[in-house]
Amino acid sequence: MTIGTYPTPVERIGALSRARCELWVKRDDRTHARYGGNKVRKLEHILEEARRRNARRIVTLGAAGSHHVLATVVHGTAAGFRVAAVLTPQPFSEHARDNLRAGLGLGLEAFAARSFAAVPIVLGRVLGRGDYFVPPGGSNALASVGYADAVRELAGQIDAGELPTPDLLVAALGSGGTVAGLLAGVRATSLPCRVLGVRVVEPPLVTRASTLLLARAVCKRMGVSASLRELGSVLEIDDSLLGQGYAWPTPWGERAIEVGRRVGLELEATYTAKAFSAVLRLVEHAAVGRVLYWHTLSSAPMEPLLAGAPELPEELRGLFVR
Repeated sequence: MTIGTYPTPVERIGALSRARCELWVKRDDRTHARYGGNKVRKLEHILEEARRRNARRIVTLGAAGSHHVLATVVHGTAAGFRVAAVLTPQPFSEHARDNLRAGLGLGLEAFAARSFAAVPIVLGRVLGRGDYFVPPGGSNALASVGYADAVRELAGQIDAGELPTPDLLVAALGSGGTVAGLLAGVRATSLPCRVLGVRVVEPPLVTRASTLLLARAVCKRMGVSASLRELGSVLEIDDSLLGQGYAWPTPWGERAIEVGRRVGLELEATYTAKAFSAVLRLVEHAAVGRVLYWHTLSSAPMEPLLAGAPELPEELRGLFVR
C-alpha cells in the first residue's frame, strides 16, 4: 500500500553549514500533504498487513499527544479502518493537546491508562475480534522496512547527484523503528555512513540492544545478512540531550526550535528539537564532514485536522502532566 509521495526532497542548509561540515536535510515532513512525517512510511506496511488479515480496527498504544496515534487515525480511517488507542500520561504542551484533539475529531476511540503499569489491563479490555494490534510508534520489523526502503530512496538520490554521500544520518530515537530501519537500509545499500540516534525516551524503554535486534529483524525480513556486530559498528546513540525525560522541553531544544524556524524547519519539543540539537552541535564543532538530518515531523498544516475537533473530556485532560 502506498500512502506517501516519494522521493521526499533533500536540501542543503547553507545558512548552517560550515567549511568543514555540510548540513543536509531529508524532508520526510513532506511524506503526505494531509499529515506527513516518519509514520507514513511505517503505516504503509502496517495497513497493508491489517487489510490482508481482514481486520476491521487498528488498536495501538502511545502517549496522550502521540504523533503515531494521530498518523494512524488520519491514514487508517482513510483506508477504511476504525482506530483505537490506549493512551498514557505525558507532559502537557499545546502541540500534544492538539494532536489528541485532532485524533478525536477524526474518530479516534481513546482509552486512558493512568500509568504504564495499567496499560496491559486497559489493552486487555480494549482488544477484541477483528482488531489488528500495532506497537507504540509502529515500531516492529514489518513497519520498519519502510525506513530501510527510505535509505534505498536516499541512495538513488545520491546516485542521481542530488546530494553527496553523507557521513552521518541523524534521527530521533524514540520507539526505535525509524533508527532501526535506517540501520538496516545502510546495511542493505552498503552506504558508507553511520547512523546517530538521539535519545528522546528513557533507556529502559528503548536500548541500544533493542534497536540493534530490531534492525537485524528488519534485515532478515528483507533477506539481507547482518550480524549484531556489523550493525553495531554503524550505530551511535546520543544520550546527552534527553533532559528531564520524554516530552519534557529543554533549553537546547528551545534553541533548536528557534534556529530551525529560521531555516524553514518546524520542530517540536518531544522528538525533533532534541534530534536537531545534536545536529547543531555536530555542525558547530565540525565533528563530521557531511551530516544528514532526517526530519520526521509532519509539516502539513494542523488547522484542517482541528476544524470541528472537540475539547478534551476530563478523563483525557488528566493524562497531561503540568
